[in-house]
Amino acid sequence: MLKHPELIKIVDSKDISEINETLDQLLYVPNELLKPRIIEELVKYYIGKFSEDDYKIKFFIAYDENKDPCGFISCEINPNYRSRNRRCATFGWLHTDNFDVCKGLITACENFVRKNNVRLIRGNVNFPKSIGGIGIQVMGFEEQMLYSVPFGEPFPKILGYLERLGYNKDAEYICMEVTKERWDQGKRVDKSIRLGYLTLKELHERKEELINVAKEAFYAVVPDACTGRVNEILEIYDQVPESHYKLKKEIDPLTYFGQPEYKEVWESYDLEKVVVWAPMAFDRKTGEIVGTILAVHDLYELWLGQPITRANVDTAMIKSEYKGRGIFSALNNLGQLCGNLIGVNYYEGTGIWLINQDAIDAVMPHCQTNRKFVVFQKRLKKSKA
Repeated sequence: MLKHPELIKIVDSKDISEINETLDQLLYVPNELLKPRIIEELVKYYIGKFSEDDYKIKFFIAYDENKDPCGFISCEINPNYRSRNRRCATFGWLHTDNFDVCKGLITACENFVRKNNVRLIRGNVNFPKSIGGIGIQVMGFEEQMLYSVPFGEPFPKILGYLERLGYNKDAEYICMEVTKERWDQGKRVDKSIRLGYLTLKELHERKEELINVAKEAFYAVVPDACTGRVNEILEIYDQVPESHYKLKKEIDPLTYFGQPEYKEVWESYDLEKVVVWAPMAFDRKTGEIVGTILAVHDLYELWLGQPITRANVDTAMIKSEYKGRGIFSALNNLGQLCGNLIGVNYYEGTGIWLINQDAIDAVMPHCQTNRKFVVFQKRLKKSKA
C-alpha cells in the first residue's frame, strides 16, 4: 500500500530495459509459464512502434516513494483503429491496485491524447490484439488462457477506478464455447455458394480481397474495429509449422463428408496443404470470396511445446448481400469437420459484441458463454487555455 501517494512519479518511457523490467515485476499472466514469452512479444511490439517516427504511442510507468514500479499503462493513436467509424485513441494494459496511481496514469494518457487533437479515448484496448485483446475481463477467470483473448486479474479494482475518473462502460463483449459440432442451418447451403479453402500463399495473395470483405461487414457500426486484423491473423498462420496440418486420423470420406458441399471440398482440396483454420465461401460463378471464418490457432499451446488442439474463432464475416444463405453455419460445420482431422477439438467464439443480436442469435443455440469483458470510454474536454 502506498503511504505517500503525493510522491507518485509518472514516467514516459521508451527505455526497453525499463519496460521489460516493469512488465516482469507487475504484469499478471494466469499461466506463469507463458509470462516470459508474452513479455518478449510485447517488448518486440514496442520496439517496432517506437521506431516508427509518425506512430503515436506512449508507455507510462508509475513509481512509488521508494522508486519501485507500482503501475503501468500504454496509450496509442492507431490509425487503423476506429470506434463506430470514428477516430479514437486507446489505452491498454492498465495495471495498478491504487486509485491515485490509476489517476496519474490515466491523466498522462489523456494529456497525450489531447495534445494530438483527439477527443475520444477507450480502454482497455490492448495492442497488439493478438496478445492483449479488447476489454477488461469481468467473468471467466477460471478458463484456460486462449490466444488473442484478454486476460486479467480476478475482480480488478480498475473497474471502479475508471468510473471514478469519469469513464463509462461503453461496450461489453463475450466469448462462447462451441458445444455443438454440427449446426442445422449449415446443412442447407445455397447452390450459388461453393465452400472451400486457400493455401497460405493464396491467402496472402488475396489479402486485399479479405480486407474488403471485412470492411463491408464490420467497420461502419462496431464499437471496436481495426483494419489491421486480417494482416495479424495471416501473420499468426505464418507461425504454425506445416507438420501441424498433417491429418491425425483415417476417415471414410463418404461417411464423414456425407453432405454434398463438404464432399466437394474433400474431393477438391488436399487438406494438408490448405489453411483449414480459414474455411471460405466463394460465389460459384465469379469465384470471389463472399464469406469466411478466420479462426486462430491457440499459439499458447505451441509456445508450451504442446500439440495445438484449441481454436479461437476470431473473425467471421459475410458480405451483406450473401447473408441468409446458410453460409455462416456451413463454414462452422466445415471448419470443425476439417479441424478435427488435424487434432483440434475445442472451439471458442470470441469478441462477440453483447448487443449484436444477430451474432448472438446465430451462435446461442450451439454455444455457451464462458468469458465476459468491458470496454470503457470517455469524451475528453479541451484543455483550458
